Amino acid sequence: MTSTGRTLIESLGVYHPPRIVSTQEVLRGCRQKIMLPLEKLTGIKYRRMAGEDEFSFDLASKAVEACLANSRYRAEDIDLLICCNISRYDGPNRFSFEPNTSIKLKAAFGFDRAIAFDLTNACAGIFTGIQLVNALISAGIIQRGMVVSGEYITHLTKTAQREIDSPLDQRLACLTLGDSGAALVLEKSPSEQFGFHDINLRTFGQYSDYCVARISDQPEGGAIMYTDMVKLAFLTINEMISHYDYVLTTNAWSSQDFQHIVMHQTSRTSIQGGIREFNKRLKDKVFHEGNVIDNLAERGNTSTTSHFVAIMDSILNNRIQSGDTVCFCIFASGLTVGTAVYTFDDLPDRLSQANANRQVVERHRLDTVTVVSAHQGRGSQSATEQAGLSRIRIESVGTARPECRSDTFGLANLAVKNCFEQSTHRYQDVDVLIFAGIYRTQFISEPAIAAFIAGELENTAGKSDHEQTRLLAFDIFGGGLSFMYACYVGCRLIQSGQHQVVMAVTSEIENNADIFPEKLLGIEETGSAMILDEVPLGEAGFGSFAFKYDTTHIDAFDSYARSESAGGYLEVTKSPELEEIYLTCICQAVAELLEAEKIDLGAIKMIIPPQISSAFIARLSEKLGSRREQMVDVTQGGKDLFTSSLVYGLQYLRDNDFVTAGDLGLLINVGAGVQVGCATYYF
Repeated sequence: MTSTGRTLIESLGVYHPPRIVSTQEVLRGCRQKIMLPLEKLTGIKYRRMAGEDEFSFDLASKAVEACLANSRYRAEDIDLLICCNISRYDGPNRFSFEPNTSIKLKAAFGFDRAIAFDLTNACAGIFTGIQLVNALISAGIIQRGMVVSGEYITHLTKTAQREIDSPLDQRLACLTLGDSGAALVLEKSPSEQFGFHDINLRTFGQYSDYCVARISDQPEGGAIMYTDMVKLAFLTINEMISHYDYVLTTNAWSSQDFQHIVMHQTSRTSIQGGIREFNKRLKDKVFHEGNVIDNLAERGNTSTTSHFVAIMDSILNNRIQSGDTVCFCIFASGLTVGTAVYTFDDLPDRLSQANANRQVVERHRLDTVTVVSAHQGRGSQSATEQAGLSRIRIESVGTARPECRSDTFGLANLAVKNCFEQSTHRYQDVDVLIFAGIYRTQFISEPAIAAFIAGELENTAGKSDHEQTRLLAFDIFGGGLSFMYACYVGCRLIQSGQHQVVMAVTSEIENNADIFPEKLLGIEETGSAMILDEVPLGEAGFGSFAFKYDTTHIDAFDSYARSESAGGYLEVTKSPELEEIYLTCICQAVAELLEAEKIDLGAIKMIIPPQISSAFIARLSEKLGSRREQMVDVTQGGKDLFTSSLVYGLQYLRDNDFVTAGDLGLLINVGAGVQVGCATYYF
């Protein structure tokens, strides 16, 4: 997973809401008096809090504005947009699910050529996004990407103030949180001297239940986070030190090569404990308060944004200078740990100057690209053929339908088990695990569902050797298109040379089934899994991907959780024209893909469309002008297979021998926003 080349932070934007709240005010707001010196233990005196008229999307938007203001690029120059916040609390008592935040940002800012999806990996979200962008830039698949997060998480504080009943309460960490937004533009560095020298993340899924955020089961509702702070701190420090030592040894570095160390800003106790343990266990004892950055006093724990909030603060107070090298020590619930090493170009000087002058860095417009490849997000030119990349095949698939009601984890784990039964790979072979489901048990938002699933895989069980434990697990959010995005990301990560075997998993449940059975989404409760690996160029596998967006219909479907009561429930609004909108957008996307690949629709043996309903599939066949026998229909008069549509379609083709070697397939799916993804596949 070591990068081949350098990816540069071309621009950085950070936003803080204006309201400043002290730790003493937070404690006074608790219903039960908490006799705990929280400020002394955490080092947090103040934090910024949103929520009056600013929420997660607003914080992300203002970070994007600041980032673009400091950049020489415009929104339309970005090839990939990844939104990484844990919280999607986008309005009073409103936890957004569809459309995803990146689509809303795409619509608001005009990221016209960018592929856009959300990613979640607890507090490691931004670095997971950076690692994906780095891999695609290093492989020459994209030129530049933006990673953004808007964390309105102090609504957890408000719930905790109602619920905490003792100084040992597992909800106590909710009182340390602060709100912020951060956004970065990333591109290939013109010099090997500057940029990320290494980005390395690992997931230890057996510890996933040490920190969990979900909707509260208490009568007044709200979102809450349960953290076993003692166990999590012990494991985090141990795994982080082992990982840091592994990365430094692998790259023949020492701690003296860094001017600054930035740990995840959780509490002063954890940072000071980390310094002591690092110096105790490592040979070069150079960690000290002079090089370890701590900005907790004014910010609190800002979750995914914490490292880059600390970076911006340190740039603006002249602590970080142009040319400095920073080591990022990353950890997140899940448990995900990581190490990244970065050398700044002149970005600190540019940001300091822009701040001092209270004006933005002058922007200029790049030359426009006339023909945009599928891997750049618009049009359908073959990325595989153009970049000379190897093909990535679907090595095996597995599905799971419950005989009775199940949960997210039961469905996902059964699908994984069934997938491995059809595979030549072992659990230990998987080095990336992506979960693509949207509707999950208890509306869990942290850690990544993928981390829980990783805990079931044998290659994470009881191992702390970082050379052996190579798995990275994270979630992708893109509505019904999530699994297609997971396939795209999996293919590109393998083609970058940084990974070999990727597993994509999804499962969906009806959150209202037990409390509002009359208000259901109409999706099938099921799970599915797929393993991707590499084959020589010219053999079976994915051809090109094409993604098309029509954000003029962003309001055609909207789903969000409400939490004013125990457990919460789902609200959905859907335009009666939604399916017609999907049909129009699909036809346009397919036409562009086939035109770019110089393929006639008649050459396609089988088409796997969105498995919304038999009626929808019949209408799509008519609109496309395809033969009805080309269309795979596995709905069987049932409910929408949603994120499992692709896997169920593939399993149907394989089980019934409808395709043979050399046949060409067309894979299609849709998501709220409106977004369409399609890909060619060579069987």
